[in-house]
Amino acid sequence: MKDQLLPLFSQVPPRELHSLLSRYACVSLILKGTSPENLEIAFIQRAFNPEDRWSGHIAFPGGIKEDLDPSDLAAALRETKEEVGIDLSLEELLGRLDDIQARKSGALLDFYIRPFVFYTERDFSITLDASEVADFFWVPIREIQNPERQTRYQVDRESGLIYLPAVNLDREPPLWGLTYMMVLDLLERFNKLTR
Repeated sequence: MKDQLLPLFSQVPPRELHSLLSRYACVSLILKGTSPENLEIAFIQRAFNPEDRWSGHIAFPGGIKEDLDPSDLAAALRETKEEVGIDLSLEELLGRLDDIQARKSGALLDFYIRPFVFYTERDFSITLDASEVADFFWVPIREIQNPERQTRYQVDRESGLIYLPAVNLDREPPLWGLTYMMVLDLLERFNKLTR
């Protein structure tokens, strides 16, 4: 399966924002499955913390690169191990998605996310860092693409309520925002695989 997925990440180099923005975080999108039809993607639900602007949101494990990290990839690997106890290997790396600029209340922030994509055939023992992660779960990609799960998420902005595209994953809030946009980037690549 990995041999089928690798070309999706090597044909076009990912868009990079490091020349425009200096602050960023590195996250891990983890895939498993034996065929394109049964691929699953791992998500976390962030810990519920009133001081966190993304409290309780669906996300990917990851965080800010620290001085001890020799590379962006090393930061994603370290943060994934710290947050959910998964020790990913370099052999499981498929590649990167486009960097994505963070937003708050519709305004672009001076910060971006760098997503790394991994494919694994292993089962993991999950150990959550409860201060950062409330849950870890797998979702079949076919469920994310299911038209019946497509919804709108209501966001209260200074200008009033707006409704953003989202996916109902049977928890609140739904998959929306930056994580949703990264998933769309991933699905766009997968569409080439299943055509």
